[in-house]
Amino acid sequence: MAQQIGGKYSLERELDRGGMGSIWIAFDTKLRRRVALKLMRPDRPGSSGSHELFEREAMAIAQLHNPHVVQVYDYGIDGGSPYIVMELLEGEDLAARLHKRGSLPLTAVSQILMQAARALGAVHGEGIIHRDLKPANIFIVPGETGENVKILDFGVATVLQRQAALDDAGALQAIGTPSYMSPEQVEGRAADSRTDLWSLSVVAYHALTGQLPFQSKDSNELMVEITSATPKAPSTLVPELSPAVDRFFERALSKEPGNRFQSVGEMAAAFAALAEPRLTTKILVIDDEPDVETLMKARFRDQVRRKHYHFTFAVDGRSALEALRRDPDIEVALSDINMPGMDGLTFLRQAAEVSPTLKVIMVSAYSDMANIRAAMNRGAHDFLVKPIDFKDLEATIENASERVREIRRSIRATEENGILRMFVNDGIVDRLLPVIRAADNLAGEHVQGTVAFIDLCGFQRHARSRSADAAIRLLNANFEIIVPEITARGGVVDKFIGDAVMALFHGKDHGRRAVEASLAARDELSRLAERSGKGSPYGCGVSIGVASGDLISGSIGSRAIGRLDYTVLGAVVARAARLSLQANPGQILIDEKLHAQVHETFICEDGGRVSSAGDDEGRIFDVRSLVVSATVEPLQLPTVPMPRERRKDGKARNESPQGSGTPTED
Repeated sequence: MAQQIGGKYSLERELDRGGMGSIWIAFDTKLRRRVALKLMRPDRPGSSGSHELFEREAMAIAQLHNPHVVQVYDYGIDGGSPYIVMELLEGEDLAARLHKRGSLPLTAVSQILMQAARALGAVHGEGIIHRDLKPANIFIVPGETGENVKILDFGVATVLQRQAALDDAGALQAIGTPSYMSPEQVEGRAADSRTDLWSLSVVAYHALTGQLPFQSKDSNELMVEITSATPKAPSTLVPELSPAVDRFFERALSKEPGNRFQSVGEMAAAFAALAEPRLTTKILVIDDEPDVETLMKARFRDQVRRKHYHFTFAVDGRSALEALRRDPDIEVALSDINMPGMDGLTFLRQAAEVSPTLKVIMVSAYSDMANIRAAMNRGAHDFLVKPIDFKDLEATIENASERVREIRRSIRATEENGILRMFVNDGIVDRLLPVIRAADNLAGEHVQGTVAFIDLCGFQRHARSRSADAAIRLLNANFEIIVPEITARGGVVDKFIGDAVMALFHGKDHGRRAVEASLAARDELSRLAERSGKGSPYGCGVSIGVASGDLISGSIGSRAIGRLDYTVLGAVVARAARLSLQANPGQILIDEKLHAQVHETFICEDGGRVSSAGDDEGRIFDVRSLVVSATVEPLQLPTVPMPRERRKDGKARNESPQGSGTPTED
């Protein structure tokens, strides 16, 4: 009969043995599912300190809900042997992959390291270090949207804040796999999160080159190498690797922790930069004139020869869209407005669906200002008039391409920190992030956060008396006030829903920051409306609903049509939306859970109990203002200035040809 652990886990097959014990496939007889079970070796000293460490680690990891950390289901002590029950994964570890392939290309290593870094960022934030990072503990799970990396075996992790209090902490210092151990581990010195960064760097070096940086078979000699030897430059082993890769590992494998990367985010960003795509700017030129291709190649022949520019040519919008689908790395499009087939304005609208980060520069005759204004309103990056000044064109292309790279770097940086971000385009494209993330698995995860729905409750009334273009300008003018107040307080725009903004706040004090942003947006719009007088575009008013709690985040939609939206969902989102509908103009309603978090910071009035579809949703509260002490000056919420981006020629970027930045009625 199979051995049973904890009264309900039946051991089926041993998978591996490590320094702290063994890992088994087990069957959960209560929930009727297979799990992985980590069992501490019964022959280890059963000190209260080691058992406390084991349980504390399991508790901390169990509370994490991160797609890159193996999920802990249960833990306990059976017959004096602590155990942890985890999800059972299908796939292969990095050690098995390297055994088959020898080494991996830089882009593949970057994808693995980025996901591993997110896992480490989560556990380091809880005061835990892994201490035994190696390819065998980096598991790769195949999925429909790509491969998902999970970090395994926190069996030798240490809860940092309790480390000094444990009697056997000194013995734990030396735990790890020798080839991946840091100098401080080898020498028995105190270890911290930078120890994990060293080990992850050794993993990356191994994956890139197929060799370990320190290779001695003798344990004593290996210790000497780790503490004193300089590893070979990766470019000497893999010639296609750049000197920048060598410099990365010089820092990452520095003997002194203070000379290494100081956080996993810093290291991940540096490694991501190594996988930066080519510096050639890819430009799509769309014009039906047959001599345009010859002219562009002649004017920019030096840039083409130096591989600074690479041109693709299309004769109309339809063929241009096909070119974008074939080459998603195209950064800049230079488009004529008037063309047979699909014109430039239609292309501009559809290009955002195909390539959300693309920057489009429109070209037309000076007399065609109506179409140029339409193009700018639809999100064109800039415009040029014929005849083209090629110096101005080059400066505009450089500005646009740098903007695209900034956006892509920003997206990568937010990935490394695991934070949801605004979907960035000049018009805030609502599905930018899923498209960029498509190569990376977006497993759903639970997060604690606060959702705010900010609804322009009077927009429909104002829009009825305006043309379609004027209504859109009015709406966007209000969003330009609301959005900076959200982002200034660490919030992100999840999406725009008609005339409402849905914002997410995540992390420390997310509830307080969400309410502060709501108050600031409401008060700033009110101030602008009062200053502008009757007919002000800011006179719509806002009704705001804010709710807090557990959210599900992930990418939803259909890959069949190329539409995946990264969003949050759940009861909290629905509750915030309903509160915004119940709120009167100028009113901010919050739910009972959020009120419990912020009632000492804001003056709120009890709005009574509320129910939906027969279900009691608890009490709601009307936020009136910040709590201000009678002994201090009234506290004013900061508002956010919005400086206009300047072109190299000194003109305001995205300035309309008429020079008006304020929405006006047609």
